[in-house]
Formats: sequence, structure tokens, C-alpha cells
Amino acid sequence: MRRVIVILPFTAFAVVGLAAHVAVANGQEKAAAAPKESRWHGVIMRINKDESTMDVRRGTIERKVHFDSSTKWTEGTKTIDMSEFKEGEDVICLGT
Repeated sequence: MRRVIVILPFTAFAVVGLAAHVAVANGQEKAAAAPKESRWHGVIMRINKDESTMDVRRGTIERKVHFDSSTKWTEGTKTIDMSEFKEGEDVICLGT
């Protein structure tokens, strides 16, 4: 009887620990599957249409933003052409 009293709690802890491990592993797989959308707000420093990139600076940090033919260019609520964006303009870039 004493063995059952000692073994039963250890078995319960092992089952709970295994279930928690499986739940954490499944959550990490789901998080890795969906790419997170990034946001970068700054001033356009350079536009390179040949490479489909533009350098956007916020403070002292500059990032290269890539775009392609499926990129949506908007100003407020209206859709505009990419050629309307010039160096020195303030932009907000959203993407993955």
C-alpha cells in the first residue's frame, strides 16, 4: 500500500510534465509558421528601382526595404503610383 502511495504522485507528475512539454512544442510550431508583420517609419534616403529597394532612415538607423510588383502604395486612403514617392519623404513601411 505504501508503494502505491509513493508511486502514484510521481506518475501523476510525469504525465502532467509530458502534457505540458507537448503543449509548448505545439505552440512554438504554430508561432514559427506565421511570419510576423514588421513596421518601419522613417524618411526615404534612396530609391533603387533596378533592385526594387529603398533605404529608409529613422533617427540614425537606416534599413533597406524591399518591394515588388505586388506592393501596395497608398497615401492616406487612396492608392497612388510608386513613382509619386520621392527621396526625403516620410513613409511607413508594413510587411513581412
